[in-house]
Amino acid sequence: MVQRKTFPAPGDYTISVATERMKDGRWSAVTTIRHTTSQSERAIDLPVSPDARFSTESEAETFEVGRALEWIEKNSPSGTSA
Repeated sequence: MVQRKTFPAPGDYTISVATERMKDGRWSAVTTIRHTTSQSERAIDLPVSPDARFSTESEAETFEVGRALEWIEKNSPSGTSA
């Protein structure tokens, strides 16, 4: 079963992580970053890491949230990520 959680992020961003337990018992995750302004909302799906599998759901979430925060830091306009 897929589990979806939303995590806070700097600026006008939120991070949504969907985790799923695979047939081999390990966990996989995918991430969507949402950037919301007063006039629009943009969804950025991070590329899937097909070989990234984790022993626990928490490890999968932590990995994906870290990737998302890194993306926000590198790609947000100056002054909006803090």
